[in-house]
Amino acid sequence: MPNISELIAQLRTLAGDLTLRQKIITGLVLAGVVAAFAGLILFTNQTVYKVLYSDLNPEDASQIVTWLKNEKIPYKLKQGGAAVLVPEDQVYDVRLALASSGLPGGSGVGFEIFDRSGLGTTDFVQHINFQRALQGELERTIASFPQVKTARVHLATPKESLFVTEQREPTASVVLGLKNGQELDRGQVKGIVHLVASAVPRLTKDHISVVDTTGNVLYDPSEPADGLDSRTNAQLVYHKRLEEYYKHKIQSMLEKVLGPNKAVARVSAELDFNQVEITEENFDPDMVAVRSEQKLLETSTDAKAGGVPGVKGGLADKLQGNANANGTNLRKTKEKKTTNYEISKRQRQIRAAQGTLKKLSVAVLVDGTYKKENKKEVYVPRSEEEMANLERIVKAAMGFSEERGDEVSVVNVPFTDPTPKPSAISKVADLAPRLIRPLANLIIGLLFILMVLRPLLKRYVFTPAPGEETSQEGLPGEALEGLEGESAKGLPVLEALPNPKEELRELATDYPERAAALVKVWLREKVEGEGDAKPASP
Repeated sequence: MPNISELIAQLRTLAGDLTLRQKIITGLVLAGVVAAFAGLILFTNQTVYKVLYSDLNPEDASQIVTWLKNEKIPYKLKQGGAAVLVPEDQVYDVRLALASSGLPGGSGVGFEIFDRSGLGTTDFVQHINFQRALQGELERTIASFPQVKTARVHLATPKESLFVTEQREPTASVVLGLKNGQELDRGQVKGIVHLVASAVPRLTKDHISVVDTTGNVLYDPSEPADGLDSRTNAQLVYHKRLEEYYKHKIQSMLEKVLGPNKAVARVSAELDFNQVEITEENFDPDMVAVRSEQKLLETSTDAKAGGVPGVKGGLADKLQGNANANGTNLRKTKEKKTTNYEISKRQRQIRAAQGTLKKLSVAVLVDGTYKKENKKEVYVPRSEEEMANLERIVKAAMGFSEERGDEVSVVNVPFTDPTPKPSAISKVADLAPRLIRPLANLIIGLLFILMVLRPLLKRYVFTPAPGEETSQEGLPGEALEGLEGESAKGLPVLEALPNPKEELRELATDYPERAAALVKVWLREKVEGEGDAKPASP
């Protein structure tokens, strides 16, 4: 292998043999190759930026940009200045550093405003600062909701008065900027109202209004608490929670038996939210009770009958009885009895509960088993007996009732793996992310040299111009006689080597045209020598 000095000498010799046209083309090609390769290197090694914070208000964005400039950290702005991007490898470090500096501070100013209070601050300024701090803290808290992009809170706190008749209640207005495609449900809006009412003294929910940036009223104090919207939302929430309850109950049990991600359950519940009041009156004729009883006794005596004159008391009664026995006196007795009975009656009033479960429909998909055949996993469906057992388990878990008309469907189907195994390239990218970029640069450089630079040099540099081609066949033998003893024109000076055959082979490989011309000259000389020798043979 030639050393560096020999390579330099060969390059100088090659450059000296080039014509002016070839030198210009070579320079342009080399300059283009260097520029293109430099562009590829810069493109593949450019800094990748990642979002540091997004959806920032102008105040926070300005403070963050100022901090980045002071720390000399490169950054980019997007979304009209609402998003700040920094180099990917510095995102987490910059976030921690900004957090230590209290950035981003969020919308509004909080109680940190009192950190800069002076000695000459009046009570009026302190009251205004307290109101601003309270508004800012509420704005930050409300903006922490995942659906809320921005929040503005306006408090009207009247001055305290010693007279009750002149005292006015505070009021509050909340303006919410929601994220695209997001909305707050009824319960979340009530939570915001409750939060604001609890943070301000003497503020009630009747004096709070909540609207969004499009003008829609989200909370109206005049709306009744049991309005149609609130009932509908509560019913939907209850319906969803009930279905999720049965779904989790069934699927968790199946996964304990079959394994994780081996079963999928879906539940559809039919509920009755009608308000029903039932009044019942039941009469039982077998069970009676005496309500009232009336008894009348009448006694009459004949007028002819009379007692012994001058006799009274018990003797008179005895004499009178003897007289009746003899038929001289008659006494009549009449008895009348009336009894009223009451039939037992039971009366009750029933108010049916809302959200009564009328029907359950359950669908369950069960994965089969897999076995390896020829290094491949083959799906094996489950047996009918096993599927029947699984169906019985599902019915027991859901509380199956034929009276309700519940439906259960358990089907065995092959599952597709939702999380494919990572490839070798992804593993290498995860384990060695810093090696990918240099390897990519090296591969791009090699491909560019082999597919672009080499063909261009071969076509425009080593191929002579049409007018400069010379035929080696017409050269006289005298011009090439000294090739064996001297250096040929344009060839480097060769030193004696132990193995001349290898040197000649390398010379022929480097200069194929001249080697071909030399062989042709040798063949011509041999043919001419044989032709001259023929006449002398006889």
